[in-house]
Amino acid sequence: MGHMHMHGGSDEVKPFDPRTFRRLVSYILPYKGFVIMALAALVISSVGAQVGPFVMARAIDEFINPQTAADLPTAERFRGVTIYALIFLGSLLVTWLADFGQTYAMSWAGQRGIYDLRKQLFAHLQRLGLRWYDARPAGRIMSRVTNDVQTLNELLSAGLVVVVGDVVRIAVIVTIMISMNWRLALATFTIIPPLAVMMFVFRPKILLAHRRVRSRVAAINANLQESISGVRVTKSFAREEENFEEFDERNYSNFEATINAEFLMSVFQPIVMVIGAVATAIVLWYGGTLIMREAQVGLQNGTLGPGVLAGFLVYVERFNQPLVELSNFYTQMQSAMAACEKIFTVMDTEPEIQDSPDAIALPEMQGHVHFQDVSFAYEGEEYVIEDIDLEVKPGQRVAFVGHTGAGKTTMINLLCRFYDPQKGRVLVDGHDIRDVTTRSLRSQIGMVLQDTFLFSGTIRDNIRYGRLDATDEEVVAAAEPVNAHRFIMESEHAYDTVVGERGGNLSVGQRQLISFARALLRDPRILILDEATSSVDAYTELLIQDALETLLKGRTSFIIAHRLSTIRNSDLIVALRDGEIVERGTHDDLIGRDGYYSSLYRTQFAESAD
Repeated sequence: MGHMHMHGGSDEVKPFDPRTFRRLVSYILPYKGFVIMALAALVISSVGAQVGPFVMARAIDEFINPQTAADLPTAERFRGVTIYALIFLGSLLVTWLADFGQTYAMSWAGQRGIYDLRKQLFAHLQRLGLRWYDARPAGRIMSRVTNDVQTLNELLSAGLVVVVGDVVRIAVIVTIMISMNWRLALATFTIIPPLAVMMFVFRPKILLAHRRVRSRVAAINANLQESISGVRVTKSFAREEENFEEFDERNYSNFEATINAEFLMSVFQPIVMVIGAVATAIVLWYGGTLIMREAQVGLQNGTLGPGVLAGFLVYVERFNQPLVELSNFYTQMQSAMAACEKIFTVMDTEPEIQDSPDAIALPEMQGHVHFQDVSFAYEGEEYVIEDIDLEVKPGQRVAFVGHTGAGKTTMINLLCRFYDPQKGRVLVDGHDIRDVTTRSLRSQIGMVLQDTFLFSGTIRDNIRYGRLDATDEEVVAAAEPVNAHRFIMESEHAYDTVVGERGGNLSVGQRQLISFARALLRDPRILILDEATSSVDAYTELLIQDALETLLKGRTSFIIAHRLSTIRNSDLIVALRDGEIVERGTHDDLIGRDGYYSSLYRTQFAESAD
């Protein structure tokens, strides 16, 4: 599933991969009108920008230089200079307009492509199974949708244009130089070899250094996210010191990597500037001597005037810049390729749990569930549950009891088809759940989990999460029977009270009752309940018990039971040990049998019985 290079950070240098690149470009193809507009504007602005020095050279040599223009009447010289100055201004205006058009059009196409890509990526993340998420920290997944997409953003919105622009610019400048004076042009091109060597030696080093910085930053982010999420645990174990040291270590290694990258940059950039300056010096010296030599020989209209030389000096300066930019683009391209690979790796991960092509929608459930000889293992380890055979009639209440790791949660994961069993099958109303759409299955199952996850938003939004089209009246009607209405009305804004992140400003009991209301509103045929072990006060305990009875009425229910009363009131108690069912029956049967359950009962549940 491509774990390996997901974890590998981005230290490896990705060669240019045409397939990945084509796939990336396919995101802006639908907007090719804008791209074509941008490219046309680009050519216009690249040519327009180079008109200036050429016009300047002509003005100096034709009308300003006293030696060459002495024979012309003054009025004509004035007019000539004025016309050239106006041409220069006109070219600036055209360049400015074309620049604006090109930047806007390309940004639009690039941003739309990025928007589509993010949308697709998020939709795909929603489809991936739990096993995929189990294997990856949240920070790394977030980095796909944020940082990696951002890297592409820079490439699509600006990078590609810069590259085309640079190529056009170099072509225009070279053409003008050669047409002005080929000898000087050749002198200028002497800087290309040393520049190329510089690029060749330094670029990969700089690239690698920047990569390292990025993976260090990612490490810091992951660490930070973990520290923030786990702040309660940190404090309860008084681990602040150790956490700080661990963070400090990552922070320092990021500092080292960054300084290393900056050092390379600070060596590279001045050298490039020096090479450019050397080129200017060569042109000045060589052009100067040519002009002087021609003056000595007494050529009145020498092929090389001071104007051409002045124009040339400007072009030499300009010639250098796109070359450097092109090498910058190469770096940008490589990091974009690495980012692309990571994004496409995620997008090419087939969701493990998929509807089969001929899956049917599960008709309205009766709630008859049968686990037929089911065995299941997570990531290729030994079986977590083995040879489970369990049949539950509609409306029955089943309690799973057993120590942690006995396989209680796994049973529920299989019933909801978060995972598929390696052996056996799970039937609902006689349908193998692999033959029905996951949506039709899960929409008829309600889950109340031990750690009630509340989304940011109001209490009303959180209850309505069970069924988004529910009216306000229906929300209240769901909250009342499960004893949530009262405390909600006592809150500051009643149903519009904003729940803090993860429900931090509500008590455990209140969160529990909200999750009951959420489940009741959904009115599922099968209810799954992972009972909270957290202790609540006696009054809340009564409210919760009462709410539970209301919620479970008339539904098939599976309860990972921690409360005595729940177990006692169950139609069927299933005692699990090491992934196998050791005993099943009612409370009284099993106590009478004096086996695994009754010892479990005595040790785990007896104290709460008092």
